Amino acid sequence: MQGSCLLQPSGSSKLTSVLSGKRACHGRVLRRSFVTAATRGDWRAEIEGNDSGSDKSAASSSSIKGTTTITATATLQSPAEPRPAGPASPATSPSAAVPPSPWTQPGPSQRPPQQPPAAATAAAPAAATSDSEGAKRVEPLSLPTFDLTELLASPKNQASAFTALAATSAILSVLCVVEPQAVLHIALPEAYTSDLDVTFLRIIGVTLAASAAVEYSLKHAAESQLLKSATYQRLMAGCAIKSVGFLAVLAANTPSTLQLWSLPMWLAYVGTAVAAGAINLSVISNTSGKGLVAAPLDLSLPQNPTSWGYATCISLYLLTVLACFVPETLFTGDPYSAVTPLLKGIWAPGFLLAAVMSYVLKDASDRGRLGASTFKNLNLGLAALEYGYSIIFGSAILSDQVDIDLPAMSNLGGSLLIATFALYTYATAKK
Repeated sequence: MQGSCLLQPSGSSKLTSVLSGKRACHGRVLRRSFVTAATRGDWRAEIEGNDSGSDKSAASSSSIKGTTTITATATLQSPAEPRPAGPASPATSPSAAVPPSPWTQPGPSQRPPQQPPAAATAAAPAAATSDSEGAKRVEPLSLPTFDLTELLASPKNQASAFTALAATSAILSVLCVVEPQAVLHIALPEAYTSDLDVTFLRIIGVTLAASAAVEYSLKHAAESQLLKSATYQRLMAGCAIKSVGFLAVLAANTPSTLQLWSLPMWLAYVGTAVAAGAINLSVISNTSGKGLVAAPLDLSLPQNPTSWGYATCISLYLLTVLACFVPETLFTGDPYSAVTPLLKGIWAPGFLLAAVMSYVLKDASDRGRLGASTFKNLNLGLAALEYGYSIIFGSAILSDQVDIDLPAMSNLGGSLLIATFALYTYATAKK
């Protein structure tokens, strides 16, 4: 007699008739096929992937004519449902209830992640280190920057800068006055120079003496932190204009004189003028409170006779500057050489600075401040300039470089008058 044994979920067995057994087996086979087809893609992962054994399974086996059919059904949880935590009991564990089946082999989603080879793992830090070292090697080269304005922000550095400028002007002044031939030979070794060139270079020297007096006054003002005053702002602006004038005269005479210059001396000339102008402009930017802005000019009429005297000096100095650039010869003795126009133009900025000095002294006279040390130094600088010019001009007259006529004598007399006036004010002004 044919029978079918059906394993119930409770573990009991029950005999049925052949016909009913056949129907049951066929129904279970169909159910198995349906469940397997419907859940084949996910049920393996859900059963084998959860070690807690929260899901229960049932197995049924039936034997028909020596053939055993195993039907397995499982209740699957939705992926969104939380799985209960906690250890699974041995009685309810899927591995204990169901024998291993070929269907329960780990699928692609249950396979443990592949570990990278040891060589690749070891090479990763080395590659990262190599990349970081390469990034360091390709970093752009940063050059140190030099900000002159920031450097000259402190009074100590400002005083040091003006001390250097005053010393440079004083040394060049002495060299140009005492050894003009040697200076011309060093600066212009290829040029033919005349006695008139020697006279002009000496005039350059006395204008540099006035520049040294101005820069020395600025040095003391920097130490006292007084450079923000309008007086010193105007003096620094005058020094900057003088430096620009030196460069402009050189540029105007470059076609005819550049080939005659010694390269080191040409570079020294340009470098000194640029440095002096840059220092004055940088200090103005740091002390004016308004950036690179010069103090406004006061064009009011003089308030006393001394102020009128300085106003006359301003007019004479401006006329002298214009005379340096007229086509006619300033002195009527020796003819001009190739470098005479250059030397004639170089001392023009020095007289322009003398006009600025006279304006500052006129303003101080209006305010009754000529006894202050700064204005005493400026008066002494003007006296040195004019006494030196008088000696040089008198020597030119005696050496027949200048004809003895009314213009020459008025020139010499005016220079001596300005020098005496400045020296008298220096000696008599009270604080």
